[in-house]
Amino acid sequence: MDIKQHVGMRTLKTGIAVVITACLGNTFLISNPFYAVIGTVFAMQNTVKSSFVAGKNRLLGTVLGAIIGYLFALIHFDHPLHLGLAVIVTIICCNALKISSSIIIAATVCISILMGITADQNPLIYSLLRTTDTSIGIIVGILVNYFIAQPNYLGRLTDEIEKIEQMTIELVKNILIHQDLNISPLNSELSRLNALYHNYCADTKFHKNPVSSKKLKKSIDACHDIYFHAKCIAKLELEQTEMTFDNKMEIIEFFNQGCQEKVKLREPIHPIFEYHIHKMLDQIYLLTSTVEDLTEHLNPTQE
Repeated sequence: MDIKQHVGMRTLKTGIAVVITACLGNTFLISNPFYAVIGTVFAMQNTVKSSFVAGKNRLLGTVLGAIIGYLFALIHFDHPLHLGLAVIVTIICCNALKISSSIIIAATVCISILMGITADQNPLIYSLLRTTDTSIGIIVGILVNYFIAQPNYLGRLTDEIEKIEQMTIELVKNILIHQDLNISPLNSELSRLNALYHNYCADTKFHKNPVSSKKLKKSIDACHDIYFHAKCIAKLELEQTEMTFDNKMEIIEFFNQGCQEKVKLREPIHPIFEYHIHKMLDQIYLLTSTVEDLTEHLNPTQE
């Protein structure tokens, strides 16, 4: 069993953030570590941007939950209906303020105040303490996500683009020998590529040395174009995909040269097939150049 498949960096960072928050619980900053740790876990997200956004919304939710909890605590009506009504009001307010993602933390803070406060405690002081505890936990989660091992989405994008490039080369080789095209794996890789690209774009402003978004987008589009043209070729009749020996050697030479030069196919060749195979080869050429540039960007030459 590969432990890396089950214990990712986000998992480790969540554990680190919890440890830091728990340690702060032994200081004067936090009155109850439980609520601080809960806030930390809520703040950890898969990207730095989403962590900031979630953290901001959860801070708002914490304050809102504390205010509602404080107001209901003033009523001194010890009944389950009182608690249920407070939660309903909390949810309604979160939706009205368009911070529905904060409903859980807001309701948690509200409930913690109504169920945790005792008769000899001041509702205002208790509410402020719960707000402070949870807020500190959220801030710790955000800081850990930002400063400790930010996700290397660009490196993973580079690997994914290179993988799609190699899969496309294999597809073209299968076309040359008239082997059935299985493009399902390529579609799966595209889904993974889209997710990585989305996460990279979300964190772009937090990167110290971001790559050109225009060039990266062009490469992502090229990967999707490859899938489209491969699907089109797969629908052609066998005789429509026939190629002359010279054209086959031209493509083989293209691969042997590391996909560094564009291919020029000559007649006779079916025009529809020529269009789609040419497009695939052009996109391989583009991806090869992109992977080289991204690799150089990730590993700059030391002068």
